[in-house]
Amino acid sequence: MILNFQIRNNTITARYKQRGADVQVSTGIKMKKEYWNKHTQQIKGITSIVNRIDINRYLLECKERFQKFYLESQPNSKEQVKSLIKRALSDKKESCVDLLNFAKSFSELQSKKTNPKTGKPLAKSTISKFKLLHEHLEGYKNHSEKPLSFENIDVAFYYDFLEYLKEKHKYSPNTLGKYIQALKTLMNEAINQKLTDNEGFKSSHFKRISVEAENIYLTDQEVKAILLLDLSSKPHLERSRDVFMVGCYTGLRYQDVISLNRGCINGNYINTVQAKTGERVTIPLLPQVVHILEKYDYQLKANTKINKQLKEVCKLAKINQIIWRKSYVDGILVNKSYKKYELVSSHTARRSFATNSYQKGIPTATIMKITGHRTEKSFYKYIKLDNKEHADILFKAWESESVKKA
Repeated sequence: MILNFQIRNNTITARYKQRGADVQVSTGIKMKKEYWNKHTQQIKGITSIVNRIDINRYLLECKERFQKFYLESQPNSKEQVKSLIKRALSDKKESCVDLLNFAKSFSELQSKKTNPKTGKPLAKSTISKFKLLHEHLEGYKNHSEKPLSFENIDVAFYYDFLEYLKEKHKYSPNTLGKYIQALKTLMNEAINQKLTDNEGFKSSHFKRISVEAENIYLTDQEVKAILLLDLSSKPHLERSRDVFMVGCYTGLRYQDVISLNRGCINGNYINTVQAKTGERVTIPLLPQVVHILEKYDYQLKANTKINKQLKEVCKLAKINQIIWRKSYVDGILVNKSYKKYELVSSHTARRSFATNSYQKGIPTATIMKITGHRTEKSFYKYIKLDNKEHADILFKAWESESVKKA
């Protein structure tokens, strides 16, 4: 009455072989042969198989149920044994192989992963993205009252899911695109683990939505105005301002700025590895940065309120130019006016460094070596010049050429 499990055609199969009977029933659970331990009849302890614990538990429960059913009914034919196996397999099977449970397990796994390029834990935003994807899939299922499985993820689902996210959460196109990309990652992992062979999500219609964000940068004059503010009576704003200034004069991301220490300083240069990309960068150490690092004994600290405080700082610096931006309000695209300080965030520092360097005529390849951008396409997303500013660059170049000839 022993029920065993094995891999046949990349599927976990239940097998009863005793007293001349040989009965095999597929569990329907896809699994690569190399992931299987034939001695323990369990999935190996590979952490990347996100639902392995649930599946292993399910298989043990199936064995116990089959044994119970067998003793109760004492079957005397192959067909009766087969019926008992199917009965043992059917109970709770969905708990370990359905899309929602897989999405939940996958999201929980992200907090234990590390970035392969840096060896550091994944960014909180990445972990949060998959956690929210699971919640959105669950919300969609409850809202639509439709079955949700790996096989349902096709173009029809794509449009239905997007419509749900738009109506329910009023998300912007780029936020919608973020969750679609996360769903594609989830489905690719499910295929890799042989949980499904559905590739409907690879259709050209099942695409990540993306529009270029209308972000701002601060001019050299505005950066200097912020630097010269006397904030000694507001130490919380002063610290946020100083962290921001380091970003404006180095091009480093906020996370890399607050990670700076004495070990990163080598003479007149900063040598550090970017947390997001793993890129090693060498940056000239300007006097403004030296002054700030020494001021805090090379220990800049994280601050969860920095974006709010930077808006206060920029307001005090009178960075209040009216900026018109296309924004999504309740999911509808509208033109809306802002005072420039309202649009400032910690990442504005990196954009300001790249744009101001570009305006100074510093070669693109040189700036990219400082910022760590690998492609010009990604770099140019940081250059936030309007049409007039581009025209001014050309005008100055022509003017300079004319002076040389004279």
